[in-house]
Amino acid sequence: MAKNQVVAIDVGSAGAKIVHIEKISGVLHLINAGVISFTDPDNPQHTSEVVQKLWNQLGIKRTFFNKHKIEVGIALPRGFVVTKRLPNLPPSTTDAQLPAIVEMAAETELPFQAEESIFTYHDVQRTAESLSVELVSTRRDTVTRYMEHLNETGVTPSAVIPSMLAIAAVARKALSGPTARTVIVDIGAERSDFCLMRGDTLEFSRGFSVSGNQLTRTLMTEMQRDAETAEQEKQNILAHQAPTRTWTRRFVGELERSITAAEREINGNDGEPEAITEIWLCGGGARVPELAETCQEQLQIPTQLWNPLHTDALDTSNAPTQVLETYGDALAVPLGVGIHLLNVEEPVSLLPTEVGVKRVESTRKHQQLIAAGIAGLVLLVLVLSGITWSRSQKSKVDLLDNQIATFGSLQVEADKQLALELILADKLTHRISPMDILHALSTLFKDRTKVAWKTFEVNNLDDLQKTRITFSLQANSYDAINSMERVLNGTNFFSNIEMGEVTTTGDERRPTYQVKVNCRLSREAVQMFAQKRYPKPVFEMEKVGNEDVHISLPPENFEALKKASTGENKEDEK
Repeated sequence: MAKNQVVAIDVGSAGAKIVHIEKISGVLHLINAGVISFTDPDNPQHTSEVVQKLWNQLGIKRTFFNKHKIEVGIALPRGFVVTKRLPNLPPSTTDAQLPAIVEMAAETELPFQAEESIFTYHDVQRTAESLSVELVSTRRDTVTRYMEHLNETGVTPSAVIPSMLAIAAVARKALSGPTARTVIVDIGAERSDFCLMRGDTLEFSRGFSVSGNQLTRTLMTEMQRDAETAEQEKQNILAHQAPTRTWTRRFVGELERSITAAEREINGNDGEPEAITEIWLCGGGARVPELAETCQEQLQIPTQLWNPLHTDALDTSNAPTQVLETYGDALAVPLGVGIHLLNVEEPVSLLPTEVGVKRVESTRKHQQLIAAGIAGLVLLVLVLSGITWSRSQKSKVDLLDNQIATFGSLQVEADKQLALELILADKLTHRISPMDILHALSTLFKDRTKVAWKTFEVNNLDDLQKTRITFSLQANSYDAINSMERVLNGTNFFSNIEMGEVTTTGDERRPTYQVKVNCRLSREAVQMFAQKRYPKPVFEMEKVGNEDVHISLPPENFEALKKASTGENKEDEK
């Protein structure tokens, strides 16, 4: 998984420096940076507590979920690192075979016992005829001691980067050309790092002991001052003035020796050495007034103070301005550690193999634990969702059962009520009698001189759908029979009227015509017969005075209603 955040730590002899860098869309951003000085530098516990304090001040959050997403790199001073070029490796060695070949060659080249050392390699130079690498090694107990500075934070570093590689990483963006030779000197409290760059390639590096604390001790001795006063005085005395001049001479002498050693190692004894283009000074010790000008005058090489934050290596727009202005020139090593870890696929690290394996295993278990936690959470959500759904369904079923039970009781009551209403309706339903039919026929044919009945028959009167009415009529002319048929067809009492064959009886002078008629009752017959037998009462309203209202029934309507209620209409049927 690609790295996107790095916390880089530089633990010096005078204080601790931490920078927090994030990589977003290929651009490095400085999130925060801080520096804290030691009050008891010889106490390892105090050093660890200061690192923890600075970590907390920068607000670096390492939660359960991002614990292994933030890389933590720690710098190892150049003075504790040994480098040596391994020149005569088999040229046919493949990249996969190279680690094993380097390990065998290193056994005879390491300056200390193999079991006491940690080594790696970089700067692989390969041609058709040769293969060489630069071996980088240190003592195991030195790396362990620097890793213990992180005990209070509970953090295991993911890389231990030599300081000269860190300085080279942060300087590459600021270097002028591919062949220019630039010397970068980081002046620390106890030691100084010398790096020679050709373009963006680190050609040579070494550490020496002329440093800021040595200047403080020189001032204490020559000026008879205490340590605190000497620290203040060295910020004011010019580099070429006494007593700082003594320290400056030592420093310039170390620069000359370092340049000579670099030229000897790079060029051997053959040929003229290439000229140094310029010298950059950084670190807290470079703040001695006019130190760069003095070095330039004595070495005849352009020299300047260098602030690594003024390069294009990373974006500092969101970092705290006060920290950058105060400590920017002293942050070259931690910035370089972070840049090296973020930009290099396989960083040059002196982290012990067992620590790296343990960290990888811890990362794997951590990822498995997170995956198991997420799976458990998903399962829990599914179970809770299932329980909730089950309860919801049970509630719906219970509600439905209650509604069904309620509807069941309502249905029972409705059935009882319907049965009563059906009984009442049956009792109140008008029953058609033959007299109703005769009454209707007599109403239709009032003139007995033209039409007369001879026979009348009703079948199945209890079932109106099967009721069949048959009667014979006698008339004195065809016109009277035709008129009778029209009257029957125009009434709403009868349906399915079928006229039989007309027959003639009597003499020729006074013939008599007879016809047989079959019909059924219409659907409206029951209601029409009921209305005729029980006419609706008509209410009349009269005002008595101004307030009282008197409601009365006409006598004929009142008598009809009384007969309907007492059953006196049976006399009519008789």
